[in-house]
Amino acid sequence: MDAGTHVRRGPGNVRPLKGERCGLCGQRSGERRCPTLERWICSACCGKERGRTLRCLPSCPYLVEAEARWRERRSRELVEAWAAWQRANPELPWLYIRALAEILATFLHKTFATDAEVEQALSDLDQALSPIILVSAAPSPLGKTLSSAVIPLVREGKVEGEAVRAAARALKTWLSRWRIPEDDRRFVRALLGTFPPPPEDSSLIIRP
Repeated sequence: MDAGTHVRRGPGNVRPLKGERCGLCGQRSGERRCPTLERWICSACCGKERGRTLRCLPSCPYLVEAEARWRERRSRELVEAWAAWQRANPELPWLYIRALAEILATFLHKTFATDAEVEQALSDLDQALSPIILVSAAPSPLGKTLSSAVIPLVREGKVEGEAVRAAARALKTWLSRWRIPEDDRRFVRALLGTFPPPPEDSSLIIRP
């Protein structure tokens, strides 16, 4: 075996050459093969740059493992935060708030979004349900998707439009305070950890 050959150790895994440095910092040993960079990087750089400077592939095993941990942690935080929120505001339409959260999770399992984009989508839904037509910018892609799922239910009389609108406003206001700069997907991860992916043949249902 020549000096430039990498040694395989199990399906899909290769081992870096001895002494190979991280392709990002150049200081620590490269111990993870980054599918995006196609270079060896250290675990510290992987964790620091993942989802920030690195546009990670969804199939990356390190991303999948890290996201699972984040979702579990953020889900616990969400349960505690919503329990306190509900105790302080029992008058809010909680069944609708939770239904909107579950619908959002359904879409977020299929598309990437940040907390800011979720907040905008809730604003778009609020405006779409408003009896007053306002001239404004076009809704965001996530907002358009959310509205297209909810508005038909309102028109068919299956849910109360004003209650849904109040839920969207309340959730948007709460989210604006709960999201944090150091993790721009805190709420998204919490939803993904709280509501697992639905079966492929399931339909969106709000049960107030």
